[in-house]
Amino acid sequence: METLKNWSARRSGGRITINGLDETGHPEKVPNVDTIVIDAGEIIATDKNGEKWRLGRVAA
Repeated sequence: METLKNWSARRSGGRITINGLDETGHPEKVPNVDTIVIDAGEIIATDKNGEKWRLGRVAA
């Protein structure tokens, strides 16, 4: 599961698009997110295909 830092989320049609920085500091856009939940103290986004991303607070 990849971690995105300094992320933001916005509604995009019926789903959510998340913009953030990947683990190397490069911008990444994750479209078609269905859910954002807290699981075991971590914020997890899941897209329509079931792929998951950990959403962190700040860039390293």
